[in-house]
Amino acid sequence: MRIGIIGAGVATVGLLDALARADATPGTITVFEGSAALWRGRAYQRDVPAVRVNAPPALMSARASDRGHFQDWLAQRPEAVRFLDPGLGQPIVPRAMYGEYLEHSARMSIDRLRCDGWQVSVVNDRVTDIAREEPMALRTEGGVLYPVDRMVLCVGSGRPRDQYGLTGSPGYLDEPYPLARTLTEVDPEAHVAVIGSGLTAVDITAALTENGHRGPITLLSRSGILPFVQQRPRPLAPRHLTPAAALDLAASGPVEFTEVVALLRAELSDLGQDFDEFAAEIRATGSEDPVLRLRRQLADVDSALLGRRLLTMAIRTMGPILWPALTDADRRMLRTDHHRTISSLSSPMVPHNAEILLRLLDSGQVRLRTGLTAIAADSTGFTVTDEFHWTADIVINAVNPPAYVTPQDAESLIARLLGSGTAELAPTGGLRADPRTRALHAGTWHVLGNLAADSMFIATNPPGLAAEAALLAEHLTKESGLPTFRRKTLPTTVGS
Repeated sequence: MRIGIIGAGVATVGLLDALARADATPGTITVFEGSAALWRGRAYQRDVPAVRVNAPPALMSARASDRGHFQDWLAQRPEAVRFLDPGLGQPIVPRAMYGEYLEHSARMSIDRLRCDGWQVSVVNDRVTDIAREEPMALRTEGGVLYPVDRMVLCVGSGRPRDQYGLTGSPGYLDEPYPLARTLTEVDPEAHVAVIGSGLTAVDITAALTENGHRGPITLLSRSGILPFVQQRPRPLAPRHLTPAAALDLAASGPVEFTEVVALLRAELSDLGQDFDEFAAEIRATGSEDPVLRLRRQLADVDSALLGRRLLTMAIRTMGPILWPALTDADRRMLRTDHHRTISSLSSPMVPHNAEILLRLLDSGQVRLRTGLTAIAADSTGFTVTDEFHWTADIVINAVNPPAYVTPQDAESLIARLLGSGTAELAPTGGLRADPRTRALHAGTWHVLGNLAADSMFIATNPPGLAAEAALLAEHLTKESGLPTFRRKTLPTTVGS
């Protein structure tokens, strides 16, 4: 079997790891990546130490069957102790270090595959077209054809979109990452306006602070919602909020959101904790003063109340199962009315960055403004319109692409797939994919990550991508007439 994998980020690292542990007749694997960020994706490039991952090591494994895979790798890195987050009691390492882990995992998987007889190659070029002749082939931007039997789209979410037509204006940074490159020429006294108030905006604020920035920093947002503050991990042994319960609900037909809420209510009731009080806190996300909320959540990092921890866990573990099964009305309601709340819950900021942000908000160096409607460039800088008109020297885009949007570098390929009938768009956006096999309409193409129409609208985390990749690896080996997929028992520590 000849497998073509388009994109070389977190999803591909998980897929290579899963294929390397499959007992299957060796074939050919070709990975295509047109950027220089091989294995790291957009988020985990080499960058300043201030740019940290957003979760403890146990929630960052790229191996679906081994939650401690990243922890084991990190244990071999003594320098990781420098990045202990006192609030979590665990190291929250720079994203660049996590990128090293992804690179290491990819190399180890490729070595194992080659030892088992697979031919594995990495092509530093973008796939732009498909040749319909037999055998089917992928055509790269350089015009080279690569015969394939199965193709997997692992293209990620792409770069930010320029919502205000500022590209080309002096002082406008559309793609902030890596911040080590983009922030070097920012005048320390400049007034920096950051479009967005999510995790990327927090990254930019922390990096500017580490660089010694002295000028004002304004976070611009329509809603003014900041990410929730991550709480110190506590043992969770849910009886109701489980993947098994999610599968049972999904199997019974369309799922009402109220049924999911009932599971959370039952879980908190068993723990003797007040559901209504917790629900009121979540509903107040868009109305409570964001600075007061940030201060309160920092004080509650070690709270014994488990509601937020349980809900965050459920979004990540049950969400992918339940999302396709929810009624259309409930999915519209969650996407339109509660997008920022769910995103903030699923990807909370670590206490280390929350403390930096609160300190800067208290000092007045950072301001959070809501109601953004327009930004215009002129010869002296930028005019920002919200409730008032005011000016900034530098504007940085920190709004990540929404789910289901085709990445810019993959637009020509996706257009070709749609035009040929190989893929279909869903009414809500994204490509239709079989929920079990991740297969597109034609059956020989598969998709991992947020480009799939049945994926949730929040960014897929590394363990979530690893789980999808493991299921796809099992399907690829079974459906191709190869021996049944069996997980090999392999060492997980560095150097093994």
